[in-house]
Amino acid sequence: MTTAQIVDADPWHLVGQEVTLAGVARDAHEGAMVLLSDRTPVYVKGLFSWDDALDRKKIVVTGTLRLSGGSDEPLVNDKGEVSHGSEGDMLMIENATWKAAD
Repeated sequence: MTTAQIVDADPWHLVGQEVTLAGVARDAHEGAMVLLSDRTPVYVKGLFSWDDALDRKKIVVTGTLRLSGGSDEPLVNDKGEVSHGSEGDMLMIENATWKAAD
């Protein structure tokens, strides 16, 4: 039996594949995410926030890694007002399962 590799940084080359990510559970305006060791955020599709038992704890998440386009709208308008959101591509994990890290 082979053990799946656990990824904790730079997962961009794994888009489209099933992955296991290790990082810290964090909440953001875009929703719940796993913050990897290189500060790469990977959002968990369909999960708005982590429960208190996991928030800011080390976790392992398994699912399919996808690219999700951010907004085409600029984050700062002509008046200098800043919008919450993200520009460009974001990483997202679909059909995710998770648990606290050992």
